[in-house]
Amino acid sequence: MFPRGEEAAARATGDAGIICTLSTLSGCRLEDVAAAAGGPVWYQLYLVGGRDCALGGIDRARKAGFSALVVTIDTPVAGLRERDLRNGAKELLSGKLGQMLPFVTQLLVRPRWLAAVLADGGLMKFENVVIPGKGPMLFADVTAALEQSVVTWDDLKWIRQAWNRPIVIKGIHTAEDAKRAMDMGADALVVSNHGGRQLDGVAPTLRVLPEVVAAVGDRIEVLLDGGIRRGSDIVKAVCLGARAVMAGRAYAYGLGAAGGAGVSRAVEILRADLVRTLKLLGCGSVGELNESYVNVPREWPVK
Repeated sequence: MFPRGEEAAARATGDAGIICTLSTLSGCRLEDVAAAAGGPVWYQLYLVGGRDCALGGIDRARKAGFSALVVTIDTPVAGLRERDLRNGAKELLSGKLGQMLPFVTQLLVRPRWLAAVLADGGLMKFENVVIPGKGPMLFADVTAALEQSVVTWDDLKWIRQAWNRPIVIKGIHTAEDAKRAMDMGADALVVSNHGGRQLDGVAPTLRVLPEVVAAVGDRIEVLLDGGIRRGSDIVKAVCLGARAVMAGRAYAYGLGAAGGAGVSRAVEILRADLVRTLKLLGCGSVGELNESYVNVPREWPVK
């Protein structure tokens, strides 16, 4: 999306005083992102590359000063990304000229963007997925790697042994999974449907949030991810029991448009709308929010 994009985003979030969560599947080394952040950073763990590869990443994240590990459990395979099919993503990544030709004009009509990509090293490698004996995973290999990296409850045992700091489980949808994750030693949960990009008919995160909050009570914190487009969306999530939200798409659009300045602008938009919504509700702070401010359908479970 932007040259050294994760580092630019980390600087912007650090300046804004919010947490930067770095995916395993990023183009920048986690050490460089931590150094750029100037604030708290979390490491979002995918088990691509196998257990030994994951352990190497966990060790690097600990040494680099990441304060929490976010274990992603909702990506046993990549979802059907129909836009990628239309745009020929697989063909463009193949490196085979015959397959690429029908789609290559998409790149050629944007010469400045293409020049920036090439200047940044071309098609990125995943610098935080270092395969023993092979080096960083290639971008084209990630789909097959995901299909071999299903997370099970047993995996949380060795992950906990390798990481002695807070563990956040991301991708929780039900009360049963929330309770089990808590029993397995999770320090926080993220109600997430992966931005609706995995299973298109999955329940909205705001709908399942109250069930998860009711299941865990005050024992651990619950965050919400997915669907955050306005500050008022943050308010709704907090009203229904979320401690905080994670926002991926808004910052990604800002990053693609203007780099770190775009990320800062996206944060400003969310923050301004959050403050405006609080004022319109007559609330002096987010601490005053509760479910009475949200018109919840009767069939929704509420804490």
